[in-house]
Amino acid sequence: MKYKINAFVGLVMMLFSLFMVGCVGNEIFRDDLPDSNSKPDTALPQANFSYASTLEDFRTINFTNLSTEATLFEWNFGSDNISMEKDPTYTFEEGEGTYSVTLKAADALGVVSTVTIDVIVVEGPFQPIIIESGFEDDALPEGGGDGRDSWRNSDLGGVIQISSSPVSFGDQAAKLPNDESRIGYQEIAVEPETNYDLRFYYTMLSNATDPWVTVSILGITENGVPTSREEALAATIASVTVNDTEDPATYIQQTLAFSSGANNTVAIYFYNGPVEARLDDFTIDVGADGAVPPSAGFSSAQSETNFLEYSFSNESTGATSYLWDFGDGNTSTEESPTHVYDTHDTYTVTLTATNEANLSTSLSQGIDIQAPVSADFTFQVDPNDYKTYTFTDASVGAVMLLWEFGNGFQFTGMNPTHTYTEDGVYDVTLTAYSVTGAIDKSIQQITVAQGFIVQVLNGTLDDFTGIDNGDNVDAWDMTPNSTVKALDGSGETVPSPYRALWNNTDLNDYIDATYGSNEQPANTGDGNASRGAKFSSNDRRMYQLVTVEQGASYKFTIDTRSEAEDINTEVFILNEEITTEADIDASKSHSSIDAYYNITNDFNTSKSMFTTSSFDFTASSNKIVIYVRSLNAVDGSNEVFLDNVTLTAN
Repeated sequence: MKYKINAFVGLVMMLFSLFMVGCVGNEIFRDDLPDSNSKPDTALPQANFSYASTLEDFRTINFTNLSTEATLFEWNFGSDNISMEKDPTYTFEEGEGTYSVTLKAADALGVVSTVTIDVIVVEGPFQPIIIESGFEDDALPEGGGDGRDSWRNSDLGGVIQISSSPVSFGDQAAKLPNDESRIGYQEIAVEPETNYDLRFYYTMLSNATDPWVTVSILGITENGVPTSREEALAATIASVTVNDTEDPATYIQQTLAFSSGANNTVAIYFYNGPVEARLDDFTIDVGADGAVPPSAGFSSAQSETNFLEYSFSNESTGATSYLWDFGDGNTSTEESPTHVYDTHDTYTVTLTATNEANLSTSLSQGIDIQAPVSADFTFQVDPNDYKTYTFTDASVGAVMLLWEFGNGFQFTGMNPTHTYTEDGVYDVTLTAYSVTGAIDKSIQQITVAQGFIVQVLNGTLDDFTGIDNGDNVDAWDMTPNSTVKALDGSGETVPSPYRALWNNTDLNDYIDATYGSNEQPANTGDGNASRGAKFSSNDRRMYQLVTVEQGASYKFTIDTRSEAEDINTEVFILNEEITTEADIDASKSHSSIDAYYNITNDFNTSKSMFTTSSFDFTASSNKIVIYVRSLNAVDGSNEVFLDNVTLTAN
């Protein structure tokens, strides 16, 4: 299609000229804003764009506007062909050639930026387009999007998270947490029987024993859209596994060369192992003709009967021969070998995959050989003394046992008996050690009491420290996650102990609409001697449903610290789950409130100085809600820290 100047174009051109300011050399002069309290607009527009041919006609080019701080646009495709669209499509009827295309971008004050780019129009392989390639907000073709809307496939895993630091380009990157639950997936159009080079940047933390991220190309035309990870693996036509953890703050570029084969649609699919990783800035280009290297990939599994024996499953694509180096001086050319090591140690296993064109790709992964161990135990209370418990070991493969009874006492050995001196709720931990030093833990909770014991869950905010700190505040979230990391340090995901007790979505929606979408308190290392909770915006709340005895008297205690003066923290003891805050805002003596306490004396910038506040109340029902907020804590300059929540019977 061609664009001709019309009356509308002339009008916009006139607006451009009216808004235009004088320029001398590279300096742009603009008037100061007149009002004394105004701030000058120092963010000037910057014109920029990208382009790609369409699959139907190489002469028809889609232009993507990459300008910043601009609201008006004028495209000049040459020969008086003009467009005022933000993202136009233009057909160069003359066919192959190089065309100078100029884009003028202006802001509402009339400041103009101009860029001219030589657009190369050539008949050849289709240039694919990756949407939200840098995971930036508002990057969809029609605008909008949060940087990940084009990367979803719920059948394969949860949607990626977004990270603001570190990033390789722009303001955002994709984040994969270490629970291996999230993936990235995007289908793109390609030309069949064409070579492409997919490039991306990645980084990952260095605290994992088996770090890796795999980026794959799936053949969608040949295999269909996958509905499981098994189907995705079977549809893989190329992949690369990366595992460089040398500098988690620095991104590394990686290239994956592949041939589209018979596919006119492929999918980019990425996922991670047990390591927190980030990816950014995906690009794809038409590759050189000829053979492409194979993709090397494998997984390993330890034998259940001999811990020194490992089986290796070859997941390579495009290869015809294989060379394995097991890291102990032994090798194999089998496709998927089994190997028995002489002794337990840490080994680097390398697979080199080679194709018919004699092109090779290698992948190395480390294995730490340990004898497996599983910790488990049972217990029973002495029928003549409710404070005395006998614990029976049920571990498998253990050569040493460490018992921790939750009250500061420990025992090493088999099947101990322990007498508690005080009533309470205790976490009993059994740590089992294998012959090679591998560790497994089992944690069970016991209640030592003849009568009712009130229990606040994770009042110290410490339960998940060192495993997944984000789980530390789940006990204080009005809509807890459905899963958390296991307390035994294995990194395994287990059902949340909180989700079955409460899940107040109505109140969550009210907070979203009234204040914002961060209802869960933030987790912080700046707790009172350990980890704690933090209010860094006025939409955050502490929320926990607690079973009590109706009519009983209790003492509530909490440690707080605000980082600015006049920042108060409100504590409500509610006798029911509320769906809005309208009633408690209207009256602090509303019937849903058993007690209200306003903390106004905890300002202190010293991280070690917390204020302990306590008050008594009588429970009017057998369930209460501990509900804490700080409406004046709106950002990081006046945030509030909270820790050590206790509830005891008077």
